[in-house]
Amino acid sequence: MSIINYIFKIDDEFRLKEVFSMSENNNLILDNSWCMNIGEKIDYALGTSINPKGGIVEVKDKFYKYQWINDMEGITLYLSEESVLLEFYQQIVSFISEGIQIYDRNGYFINSNPASENLQNYNKEDFKGKHLLDIYDIKEGYSTVLTVLRTKEIVNNRCDRFKMKTGKTLTTINTGYPIKLYGNLYGAVVFESDLSVLKKIENRSSNLEAYIKDERPVHQDELYTFEDIIHSSDKMKEVIHFAKKVSLTNSSILITGATGTGKELVAQSIHSFSHRRHKPFIDVNCSAIPSNLFESMFFGTEKGAFTGSIAKQGFFEMAEGGTLFLDEINSISMDMQAKLLRVLQEKRFQRVGGNKYIKCDVRIITASNEEISELMEKQQFRKDFYYRISTIKIDIPRLEERKDDILLLTQHFLNKLYKQYGEKPISINKETLDVLITYDWPGNIRELENTIEYAFNKIGSNKEIIDIEDLPDYIRPIKSEVNYPKINNETLEERIRRMEKEIIKEALRLHEGNITKSARELGMSRQNLQHKIKKLEI
Repeated sequence: MSIINYIFKIDDEFRLKEVFSMSENNNLILDNSWCMNIGEKIDYALGTSINPKGGIVEVKDKFYKYQWINDMEGITLYLSEESVLLEFYQQIVSFISEGIQIYDRNGYFINSNPASENLQNYNKEDFKGKHLLDIYDIKEGYSTVLTVLRTKEIVNNRCDRFKMKTGKTLTTINTGYPIKLYGNLYGAVVFESDLSVLKKIENRSSNLEAYIKDERPVHQDELYTFEDIIHSSDKMKEVIHFAKKVSLTNSSILITGATGTGKELVAQSIHSFSHRRHKPFIDVNCSAIPSNLFESMFFGTEKGAFTGSIAKQGFFEMAEGGTLFLDEINSISMDMQAKLLRVLQEKRFQRVGGNKYIKCDVRIITASNEEISELMEKQQFRKDFYYRISTIKIDIPRLEERKDDILLLTQHFLNKLYKQYGEKPISINKETLDVLITYDWPGNIRELENTIEYAFNKIGSNKEIIDIEDLPDYIRPIKSEVNYPKINNETLEERIRRMEKEIIKEALRLHEGNITKSARELGMSRQNLQHKIKKLEI
């Protein structure tokens, strides 16, 4: 692995000109969405401000330490993954409760962690370059480090008593390890603990035992978690596994899937699994926000911004430190896409009527029930906004693609209804379950839940088993091959009218009477659906 991974060339206007790979892994260079950032401002391309003094930047979910060099052609950034890993290791070592000291193979002090400095009350800068015997007044038999260097073997949990040159006497429990590279000894590391450190470890052990014995949850959040997602199918297992991994990043996530697949459930689970779980989760249905209120609801208002306005937080302030979930992102206008894009790029905004910028630290998760690629082709969705919100894309499969989950989901919904209404337990027979499995479920999990609730209410307290006749009419004749009672004195036109009426009623029920969503699912215009409702007397 090379020390420098990537080189970024930047012009005098701070725009990205070229990216060079210095390692075998060229994924960063070959990624199409990254190449589209050529010509963009470097702060926008990397998603963070760049400091001439250097720093750390996250690129494609990996961290790199960068160095800023001015040259004749502009600016060059050198990105190194190894350098940032070294800083990570150094910081990690500083968190360890035990003292750590490192010596070379000749016994000269190299480095230590803060716990060792606190334990022995010294400054490591005063020890660097000094020999062990010049620091401590000890004999080989009471020195873990000397024993390790002489024998090249591990020394476990040995009690050492030694006197420092300052006159202070210490007693510690030490464990030492030889540092070997390619079979050769290059030094030794010792982990040291006194009674105070051992007491901390003992307390941690007691807390762990108390936690294990306590079966009650430590903290119960109202939001969904991945454990709440009922599934057994391989497709959903893959989705959840990937979603858990990306939960640990700060990258923007776009969740796609048809209506009723559970996009918000996944969004809440990602938040609950992330380091932001103790911060707000603000969910916004973009299609329900009037265009004239969009800015004030997202960015907030200052008192006097318009007649009757008061100082009020917007969604970004409400979600500070947490997650902002934007459902049906495909429904917002191009104008608002541009305004949201600016906030996501600059990580700051102004309230409506305000004159000062407010910084924001918010993770964005969006969801769409339409193919955004098709909207971009129709020039109804900005490409730059799409690339900003879709750093990571998660596609939720339709229920039709995860048939293995139908039995589990059905039983889950029955148990939920049983607990809610306190009725006697209800089961479902095999023939009825076969109908549910063969049906294509255009409304997905939401439609299945409504179907089970319909059947549960239909049988009431008279039956304990759900049969085929307890299912909604529109499901039975389409996917079931059982013999239904014949309907006498009905013409073909009357039967079609009855079926059409049931299908429209079910779509309206699924979407709680929303004409626009129901028309979209049925593949017709809003006006046509309204005409049908009137004609069929629904």
